[in-house]
Amino acid sequence: MSEEGASDTATKDDEKTGVDRVAPTHVETAEAEPTQDGAALPADETTEGGSDATVDTTEGALAPPSSDLDTPDPEALADPPDDVAAQRGGGGYAPSAPVITDVKPVRVDGGGGAQITVFGAGFVPGCRVYVGSEELIGEVVDAFTLRFVAPALVGVQELAIESPSGKRSPAVQLHFVEGPVVTRAVPAEGPTEGGVEVILEGRNFTEGCTVSLFGTHAPEVVFDSSQRIRFTLPPAGSGPLEGTLTVVTFEGLIGRADEVFRYRPLMPEIAEVEPRSGWVSGGKLVSLRGKDFHPKARVTLGGQAAVVLFRDAKQVDVEVPATETLGPVDVVLTNPDGRVAQVPAGFSYEAVPAPPKIIDVFPKSGLTTGGLTVRIVGDNFTEAVRVLIGDVTAMRRVVSAKLIDADVPPRQIPGLVAIELRLDDLQIRSEDAFTYESPSAPKITGLEPRSGPTGGGTKVVIEGESFPKAATVRFGGEACKSVAVKGPNRIEVVTPPLRSAGMVDVEVTSTETGPGVAPKAFRYEAMAAPVITSVSPARGTVDGGTELTVEGKNFVEGCVVLVGGAQVKTKRISGSVLEAYTPEGADGKLVDVAVRNPDGQAGFQKRAFQYDARYRS
Repeated sequence: MSEEGASDTATKDDEKTGVDRVAPTHVETAEAEPTQDGAALPADETTEGGSDATVDTTEGALAPPSSDLDTPDPEALADPPDDVAAQRGGGGYAPSAPVITDVKPVRVDGGGGAQITVFGAGFVPGCRVYVGSEELIGEVVDAFTLRFVAPALVGVQELAIESPSGKRSPAVQLHFVEGPVVTRAVPAEGPTEGGVEVILEGRNFTEGCTVSLFGTHAPEVVFDSSQRIRFTLPPAGSGPLEGTLTVVTFEGLIGRADEVFRYRPLMPEIAEVEPRSGWVSGGKLVSLRGKDFHPKARVTLGGQAAVVLFRDAKQVDVEVPATETLGPVDVVLTNPDGRVAQVPAGFSYEAVPAPPKIIDVFPKSGLTTGGLTVRIVGDNFTEAVRVLIGDVTAMRRVVSAKLIDADVPPRQIPGLVAIELRLDDLQIRSEDAFTYESPSAPKITGLEPRSGPTGGGTKVVIEGESFPKAATVRFGGEACKSVAVKGPNRIEVVTPPLRSAGMVDVEVTSTETGPGVAPKAFRYEAMAAPVITSVSPARGTVDGGTELTVEGKNFVEGCVVLVGGAQVKTKRISGSVLEAYTPEGADGKLVDVAVRNPDGQAGFQKRAFQYDARYRS
């Protein structure tokens, strides 16, 4: 056999065994020479003595036995050579078992599909990949790099690489976690020309995550929280209008969501223009309401561009441009993609009216508490005129083109203030037109009647000056529950009950004015003590709740019934009839029933009620 043929045969044998050959000391070969008996002796066959001698075909004599260095030691194949480049060249050594030095990424999307790259040594074609109990197909890039696609798993799983000979690497851990999840997009639709902000809501978002729209658009993402990210929608261009929205974290975890967002061409419509008229001088703010307005929409009135303030997809506000032509004009809104919404004659230009004027104001002064109505006399008043008193907007009623009534707003500091009329951009101001005055304390000049029972309930009319609207009235220090301020000079009240008789002070006060006091202005007269003539029924359940009717006299407003010394719920029917409900009691117990008026006087009926277990509530 020729040298070239021998070399080819050896190479094929090596490929079958998978073992790298180590070159022998003598590489020259020659044809076998005949032995003494005439048979040919192969060059690699031993002699009869069984020695390891080989035939030196060049000299025709046996070569000395080969040393250990001439034949590779199988154990030595497990150790890589010093020269790492030899392994890459295919003529070096490979480890007996694969070795994993690094894995990227270590945190893997539990939904599967992520590409995992394994770094190490000893990776050869035919290596098998094991993740947990899953056997996978791996792509051997070279002896040091291997790739595979992760399956769908949960939790911590062990990764190992097994060589074709069955030797397995030490295991390393992969962490299968939930990737980003998109639950909804706000809005769920966007214009094909882009430009609107889209908010994605969900969970597991991270700083540095990216978004892919339908595999063709990658907008810049703003991270708000782990549950919210947002981006400005790019134009759709010639790409798809719907599909899968993908979020990828910086770790490579992937979240996919179908049908949460799509492009939709905006078809703008104007349903309302408000107001529909303005002056030729321009400057009026007009609202357009409808649908599918783009943030970058343009608006023209009569062909003239207006300043646009985008509110949302259903409303834009525009500042009316000035013109020299009176009459109606078309209102046109144009989206960036050229789609148009139009209202023919949707706005009308009007001549600038004569400005309103202030001639006089009366009265010219009032309290800082406000509430006074002033009349403004002037000209050219319309419903569009606003009134400000002391730079505060006042409620107003346009009586005619020459008269306006306005309610003076409250003010903390007294003094002179201006009255101003505003009509769009026009301002007509009258300085020092009204004077705020500090309110004086209320003054009581008379009461009618001037006396009443200690039980209260007497209706009294109080007359005086400077009574505030939110007045509080007290008799003998006790506040009246019923107070009606009829005006700054008259108040109607109902007297509260008082324990003792005698002359008492009457006070009218408020937080703005302070108190006004009439000393010893009302006399409380003692009442006769209440008298009980009958109590029915005389027996009732031990559980309580028996309705009693108490009859007698001198029962005043605010009186209470006591059963066995315990105050009970009482309803006053009249000055002679009361209704009350008994408390719980012991079987057979006889108790007193009493009525006590607010002045402390009381009437009793001894042993008037007995508890009886035979009665049921």
